[in-house]
Amino acid sequence: MQFNGKYKIGLRAVKTAIAVSICAFISMIFGREDVFCGAIATIICMQPTYNRTLKTGIDRLIGTLIGGVIGYCALELSGYIPNYEWMRLFVIPFCMLLVIYICNIIEQKESVSIGCIVALVIVSRLGDDMGNSFMYVVYRVTDTIIGIVVAMFVNRYMFRKNNTNTLN
Repeated sequence: MQFNGKYKIGLRAVKTAIAVSICAFISMIFGREDVFCGAIATIICMQPTYNRTLKTGIDRLIGTLIGGVIGYCALELSGYIPNYEWMRLFVIPFCMLLVIYICNIIEQKESVSIGCIVALVIVSRLGDDMGNSFMYVVYRVTDTIIGIVVAMFVNRYMFRKNNTNTLN
């Protein structure tokens, strides 16, 4: 590994840091327990141009919704499964396959990874005492959507230099 003393922080890095700060601020204002989902969405969605951020945001939104629905269904069904701690070994891979299948049949392959991640975050809570599983999923999905919107806003309206490029 070499040290690059000439490296300078670029505009995308600055926009990412600002967007993550805004997500943290929004989380604080609304009393959210963490900034994790929104911040990750912002980091992933922040691209060199607004159009690429928009495309990544749409892919992320689709994957988040698919993963959220599948994760929610798994949480709801877990109440009917005896010994669900061990069932995670089967439920999690099944949910991953289901997300991959759905994303592929609706031709949203770019949404597969994030759909699997969202489903995994939700399904990994199987057996935890989290109260209302529906509200837990709604919060996770909402936090992610906020992160996407913040990334799009920051990339569109802050530091507008060459910000209207095409998807390249």
